[in-house]
Amino acid sequence: MALPKDPRQKMINFMYLVLTAMLALNVSAEILNAFDIVNNSIINSNASIGNKNDVTYKQFTKLMQSDAAKVGPLKDKAEQVKKLSADAYTYIDSLKKKIIDASGGLDEHGEISNKGETEAPTRIMENDKKGPELQKQLTDLRTKLLSLINPKDRQAFDANLPLRIVEPDQKGLVKKNWTTYHFNSVPAVAVVTLLSKFQNDIKNSEAMIIDKLMKEVSENDFVFDQLDAFVSLNSKNFTPGQTLKATVVMGAYSSTVNPTIVINGSPVTATNGKGEFNLPLSAIGEHTISGTVQLTKPNGEVITRPFTESYKVGASATSISADKMNVMYVALQNPISITAAGVPAEKVNATIAGCGGQITKKGAGEFVVTVNSTGKATVTVSAEVDGQIKTLATKEFRVKNVPDPSIKVGLSKGPTMKAAEFKVQQGLRADLEDFVFDGVRYAVVGYRMGIESRNRPYSEGDATSELWPGSPELQGAIRGIKPGDQVYFDNIKVKGPDGRVRTMPNVNFKIN
Repeated sequence: MALPKDPRQKMINFMYLVLTAMLALNVSAEILNAFDIVNNSIINSNASIGNKNDVTYKQFTKLMQSDAAKVGPLKDKAEQVKKLSADAYTYIDSLKKKIIDASGGLDEHGEISNKGETEAPTRIMENDKKGPELQKQLTDLRTKLLSLINPKDRQAFDANLPLRIVEPDQKGLVKKNWTTYHFNSVPAVAVVTLLSKFQNDIKNSEAMIIDKLMKEVSENDFVFDQLDAFVSLNSKNFTPGQTLKATVVMGAYSSTVNPTIVINGSPVTATNGKGEFNLPLSAIGEHTISGTVQLTKPNGEVITRPFTESYKVGASATSISADKMNVMYVALQNPISITAAGVPAEKVNATIAGCGGQITKKGAGEFVVTVNSTGKATVTVSAEVDGQIKTLATKEFRVKNVPDPSIKVGLSKGPTMKAAEFKVQQGLRADLEDFVFDGVRYAVVGYRMGIESRNRPYSEGDATSELWPGSPELQGAIRGIKPGDQVYFDNIKVKGPDGRVRTMPNVNFKIN
């Protein structure tokens, strides 16, 4: 990237070099007066560049009113450039005043009284170390100015920035440092002119930096040759409870210019160039959203574009099913499965109302329900959709008690049983047959047993468990049971999984 030098600046630099060379040959009044001419020209040039820079700073302020997000960071950099340059410029002004005052001040024409004075500049700049101080200030200023340039452009600016501190070539036997080279035994008017030249370098460098920053304000802008309205929906197929989101932009799209948006008759606030429209959905079927987008051109012309977009709302695809049957049983762990199309399983939850029910989530789509009484219970499924909790579906279940068991002796429910088979049994059983839940058991907690025999008196006894009653008479009757005998079981009590004791119907066995 080549950075052109201002022709006026080139001429000033050339004039200063010529006069410096002439000074080395012979310091005459004409040469000293010529430095005054060059100095005045540099001062005028500095004022002109300063005025131009002021216009640029004002332009930053004006642009902030229309696009603060983009201009703000660049304006902040420009303000840093302004302060750094002004501080260095003011410091050099103070050096010029010290040298002029030490050289006898100004005459009635506003010129240095003793233009040829060499001791004062030497004392101030070299002996009082103001020369090295100036050298450091200018070097630091250059570094700070370059740091405000985009890294990709920094190398080009480093090669072309007018403000540059160059150590003198070491020729001959006497080695001179930067301060000695520029200020030792140099006439006051020449030193003042040189300091004005450094100020000119500062002003020109300031101009280069802020001009580049101003260019960056718009160098990455889109070029608008075709404009149209665009709308983007988060989906085109929805279920009740979900929320439609529409993003509307005017193309070409800029994140720093906010268009005026109206959707379905309502204004939509745009942020970062985009407007977001939220619409809760309920009615099933095909629908549309429509509206307009307005964007104002830099010249004030307003462009308006209409848009229309369609979407569908379908029935909920949520499924609630009991894993065993479409019924729940009191006191059991009733498993149910729940799925919701388009919703992650971890965001799906369920509640239950009725029959003292409770529901617990066991895993993705897996729940367990417990109920305390018969009747009807309703399961409601909800999920986090678009950042809000939405109800997706409900389902009603019948709640029943666990069925009664079958009363058996061994594997037989009666009404007949062989004597040999009966004798080897240990007690009465309560089996739950053909039930959808595995492992559900009933316990026999009591019954009255009676045996009617043709060869011995009637015997009976009460049991407190499934085992035969322990009375000696009944135990003897069991051991002596023969074909033709009758066995009676009544007042049978069983305890189910719900902890409730039930009374079962009487059971009779005829022995054969």
